Amino acid sequence: MATAFDTFDQYAFGHYPGQIEDRGMADVVSRVAAGSDIGYGLGVIDTGIRDAKLPTGSEVSTGITVRESMLDTPAGDNPTPVYKQDHEMSVIRVGRVWVSTVDGAAIGEQVYVVPATGALTNTDNSATNIALPGAVFKSAAAAGEMAIVQLNGN
Repeated sequence: MATAFDTFDQYAFGHYPGQIEDRGMADVVSRVAAGSDIGYGLGVIDTGIRDAKLPTGSEVSTGITVRESMLDTPAGDNPTPVYKQDHEMSVIRVGRVWVSTVDGAAIGEQVYVVPATGALTNTDNSATNIALPGAVFKSAAAAGEMAIVQLNGN
């Protein structure tokens, strides 16, 4: 008699940057990673009809990169999975997605993007960080931990 394999713990009950929480109302679009390799769960800005890149300066982000488990392979010496430059990537514009927070988060707080890195934070450093329009944290987290972000597509 065969033994059933019923332990699937690689992704079960874990939260990873860019992991979609609920696909019910999700709007996920395809973009080409422009300018550099781009990690999962980072704020990006559309640079054209098909391209997106990490924001610089005062550019306002238009979505967050989505984790694609079939692409969970390191790029070169980098142990963190990324979308390689000039390759297709998925970006969520509406819906709920898990992200790693730089400074932590509380439920209902505005989401801000750190320019050049695309990292997400709850810190309004108006001299540097840029608000992600229509995005709020839907779970609480300490600095460096995972939280859910709700994107409303504004």
